[in-house]
Amino acid sequence: MIILNEEQVATVQAHLASAGLSESLSAELLDHLCCAIEARMEEGADFPTAVHTTLKSWPIRHLRGIQKNIRFTTKIKPMIFRFTTAAALLAGIVFMSPGFSPSPVAEVTTCTSHHNEEMLYSLTLPEKFEPPSASPIAGVEMEDILSCGYGMRTHPIFKVRKFHRGIDLKAKSGTPVLATADGKVIFAGSDGKYGITVRILHEDGYITVFAHLSEHIVERGDHVILGEKIAAVGSTGMSTAPHLHYEVLKDDKPVDPLALGRALPAGATEG
Repeated sequence: MIILNEEQVATVQAHLASAGLSESLSAELLDHLCCAIEARMEEGADFPTAVHTTLKSWPIRHLRGIQKNIRFTTKIKPMIFRFTTAAALLAGIVFMSPGFSPSPVAEVTTCTSHHNEEMLYSLTLPEKFEPPSASPIAGVEMEDILSCGYGMRTHPIFKVRKFHRGIDLKAKSGTPVLATADGKVIFAGSDGKYGITVRILHEDGYITVFAHLSEHIVERGDHVILGEKIAAVGSTGMSTAPHLHYEVLKDDKPVDPLALGRALPAGATEG
């Protein structure tokens, strides 16, 4: 029997965290998605293939739609549905399908084969790319480990005011760095003052940049998914201590990574 390890579970957690789900729904979905991934691996798929196939059916927009519809359904149908968390999950999904009419909901098991998963949850909304707003460090919010924000600052080496194109996140050397959205690696290697760097191209004109790394484990041309390990924190290039420098570009203009999910600020150029 295949059981996902902590790092593999963290990949799924990162995907769910990007949707901003309630704690109870996130826990229920984590169990369900991990079971689906394990079932695919039992049939011979490797982890990257199994997780990509499973999470592709559960895009961020769909997860948020489930939560919204669960709240709506539990509010207006209290006498029809007697919800456990799992039953509420199924009701939210079914409620989004065209031509849905309320009917008693059968008991739902939390761990099903991926064949049943694909049958029950084939009602996925059309995929729409979500900006890369997840944390590149598993299990922590970017705000909680922020050491230097986006915008004007005094450069730690040159001691002059310069525009900081991204944010700096506190982390020990060797800490795994995760992709913050699906995309294609367009650069992986040494990049002058940025040291070892990975750049990923995403849909809708987004590029993410991960710099001062100790190593990269992806190569140019690789396709990565949200939450996939791509590198490790370091202090290469023009850096005074181990940390992750993280940038997000939209149409080649830097934006504040912490602002994604809210209104995007105007881009700026390095000064």
